[in-house]
Amino acid sequence: MTQRSATSGAARETVFDVDTEKLARVYAQAGLGAAGENAGELVKELKSLVSDVLDKHPQLEQVFDSALVPQEEKLGMLDRLFAGQLSTTALNLLKVLAKHGRLGQLRYVVRSASALWELQNNRVQVQVQTASELSHELQHELREMLGKALGCEPLVTTEINPDLIGGFVVRMGDKVFDASTRTNLERTRQAMIARAIETIQNQPSHFIDQSGQG
Repeated sequence: MTQRSATSGAARETVFDVDTEKLARVYAQAGLGAAGENAGELVKELKSLVSDVLDKHPQLEQVFDSALVPQEEKLGMLDRLFAGQLSTTALNLLKVLAKHGRLGQLRYVVRSASALWELQNNRVQVQVQTASELSHELQHELREMLGKALGCEPLVTTEINPDLIGGFVVRMGDKVFDASTRTNLERTRQAMIARAIETIQNQPSHFIDQSGQG
């Protein structure tokens, strides 16, 4: 089980951006389908692309994500950088992303492809955010609990996010279970506001200014 700070890694990557994850899953499925029996190799190749290229050259990722760089220029850049370095399937996936203006979301696509591949092999990637660091005992209990609930081997990564105050947030692909104290407090606040609005609507006379009455 890997544990890290929620602020580490690429600053651009939003861990719980569910809408982006859903879209990335579509491209990931297409890429794995095109790879066929070589899907596992494609996943390794894409993960290496993130760790060896994007992580080491963040300015390249900024170019990939920039709307100011024309599509044709991005396609030419992909050929210059990766032709002969990546498999045809991997390079074609990058070009499809570029043609649809999604090259800047490559990290999400790679992460989704990895998760889909693991699921096919009866393993599932699970990301857990907690307000403070978990002990080894708690990490072990968490993994066992998730394994029983999912019926497969969970590959758990925990991240520390002090903003949660307490509790935890669990994400598997585009599914999120939020049991954080921050969210519970916000739900309580929203419920109080809703009750106040309902009271005003149902009993408006109680809120009439009577300052002029003796």
